[in-house]
Amino acid sequence: MKNKFLTNLSAAVILMAVVTAFSSCKKDDDIDESGSANVKVVNASSSSSAQGFYLASKTVVQGGLTFGNASSGYIAVNSGNNLQLQFRNSGSESAYASGEYDLDKGGYYTIFLAGDGQSARVQVYADDMNPPSSSKAKVRFIHLSDAAPANIDIRSNAQTNLAANLARNTTSSYIEVDPGVLSLQVYAAGQSTSLGDFDLTAFASGKIYTVYVTGSTAETISVHQVSHN
Repeated sequence: MKNKFLTNLSAAVILMAVVTAFSSCKKDDDIDESGSANVKVVNASSSSSAQGFYLASKTVVQGGLTFGNASSGYIAVNSGNNLQLQFRNSGSESAYASGEYDLDKGGYYTIFLAGDGQSARVQVYADDMNPPSSSKAKVRFIHLSDAAPANIDIRSNAQTNLAANLARNTTSSYIEVDPGVLSLQVYAAGQSTSLGDFDLTAFASGKIYTVYVTGSTAETISVHQVSHN
């Protein structure tokens, strides 16, 4: 019995050593030296100051990215696993919000600063760059508002749901819409009292968009759009 106990104990010790060694191999900023990803950076934090954005300690956006604005076009960055992403107040070396994400080689991503103050966070979403059908625009919806209910409906005419039961920090599927101005209303999921009416800049044929809901107080709930092509 003693020998069997020692044998089992030895096996357990070896197993723990293997697990520890494997865990230690998972490191921050495991950069893929053979490729890159493409990112668009958006400041969706209504009370934040102008922001810079950093990936794996490298400057991606120097600073000056104010609320409601996005970087111009996509920016090529390192792909890899466990990449450290940081938004920083312009001129600061400390993070206003940070996160750790995997970015695939050749992938396209939109990276948001969402929330305000202690709730500030980094949210990353993979982008589908396949073009819409002829004479259509393509759009998805993202719920980033801490003031709005946890689940919302986004409607185009108080009747038609463009995104139903959309949970906070999640994105809808892409849909195709006709070009032109789109007027939206935001509701608590399944409810009939609108949280606000919002007119967006006209959608253009052949373009791909993200529409996001943001705001940390009832007074600052707003809807914005980002063009991807």
